[in-house]
Amino acid sequence: MATIVFCEDDPAIRQLIQVVLRASGHALHFAPDGVAGLALIERVLPDVVFTDMAMPGLDGLQLSDAMKARPHLAHIPIVFLTASAQQAQIAEGYRHGAIDYLTKPFSSAELRAKVATLARVRDGG
Repeated sequence: MATIVFCEDDPAIRQLIQVVLRASGHALHFAPDGVAGLALIERVLPDVVFTDMAMPGLDGLQLSDAMKARPHLAHIPIVFLTASAQQAQIAEGYRHGAIDYLTKPFSSAELRAKVATLARVRDGG
């Protein structure tokens, strides 16, 4: 299974993600902001990172830039979690290295499907 880091400053959303993915079999790691997230990513070297775009410390775009600047992290796929579905913000995320988006509020089924798809891609399937 995949190792996944979630960088999300909202404790209710972190809890929701934990509940929804509890039985997924994936190794789930959580950080409350971008600074803690970058340290966690350095430590666990995840298969994928889901990050909120608007967080204290490093926001999602800054976190993505910091990862892309580190050769040992640059290959890790990044999915942005955002409450904004504005095309300009989505385009900005892609320019900063996002491979996908999950717009809040997201459904449990949508989160499970996104994680399953990324895990399959990671496993070569």
